[in-house]
Amino acid sequence: MFSVSTPCHPESKSLAPDGKPCSAATRGLLQRTSVTAGRFRYVGKETDKRWEQGEDLSLTTFSPVEYSASGKMTVADTILVEEMAKRPMREMMRKTGLSQHTLEAIRDRKAVRSRTLAILKQSLASA
Repeated sequence: MFSVSTPCHPESKSLAPDGKPCSAATRGLLQRTSVTAGRFRYVGKETDKRWEQGEDLSLTTFSPVEYSASGKMTVADTILVEEMAKRPMREMMRKTGLSQHTLEAIRDRKAVRSRTLAILKQSLASA
């Protein structure tokens, strides 16, 4: 008779049958674990063409480019959105020179350039 050694390591991607995290002694039908995403991160190409060229130790310190939101983007406040609601869309388009899509994005509280919001605020204040 021979003994088969089974690996005893916790399964990090699953939950135990009772819904708790797995341990080395967990047995039975494993459950799915849920994953909640944090903030989204935009990462550039994760390879470097120099990897194909040879054994260069400086390549082990390679880190991919991570793109972040620009500091020039901002969201409209409640007062500005309320002022926009009082005026017709076409009138705001003529006064500001902004497109309908841009004005709708501001109204829907999506991030736009700070300069765009400044143009809109200035035209609403002068009217």
